[in-house]
Amino acid sequence: MNEKRINSLIGVIYNLSAILVIIGAFFKLQHYPHGLSILITGFMLGSIISWADKFRLKKKIKSLEEQLQIKDDL
Repeated sequence: MNEKRINSLIGVIYNLSAILVIIGAFFKLQHYPHGLSILITGFMLGSIISWADKFRLKKKIKSLEEQLQIKDDL
């Protein structure tokens, strides 16, 4: 997958996790069933995708620093 598709996929997953958190909080406030499980799922999904995105961006920064180092050596 190219970078643009990965960025859009991560954005969609971030939005999905935010929607789950909002719906879970609403369910919890209204005392509907399964509110807590929806809320926890949203937080967990957001945490996992945040960790994966951070790892991906650190890898990208490292490769760009290596490219910059190679250009400086020339």
